[in-house]
Amino acid sequence: MARKGNREPGRKRGRKRESQFMDAAIDGYIRDLALHRWRDFEDLSEGHGDPERALQEAGVFVEAGPYRPLWQEAWRKHVWPGQQPRPMHLFGCMEAAVREALLAEKVQRAERGDDTIEDTPGYKEFVARALNQLLEEASGELENFD
Repeated sequence: MARKGNREPGRKRGRKRESQFMDAAIDGYIRDLALHRWRDFEDLSEGHGDPERALQEAGVFVEAGPYRPLWQEAWRKHVWPGQQPRPMHLFGCMEAAVREALLAEKVQRAERGDDTIEDTPGYKEFVARALNQLLEEASGELENFD
């Protein structure tokens, strides 16, 4: 039985797997960023004793550089103090804001010709940390087979 075309076996599946990995990695990165923002909010809230002020300060995004307005707008839309009632738990609102801002930043980076999100130090660090954790867990499972 002859194969259709000159395609290598598994080639299409390889691209699909790569795409699935990248989608999962970006979703994980979004969750990680949201968790960091949540921890910042908790620290600020504890320090000020005022959760609303802490939400405002957590939404400054100085580290976002030229993409800061995107992040601040998403934060205002999903998290900003006084946005009541919140449609979900506050962390879910933060995660929605991070997702919207990061995806908008990806588009704007492409338009400007800047490095992709996947080429930023923060993303690379996240992927390396996640892979190291995965490998450590896998090595522990392998040791249990002995």
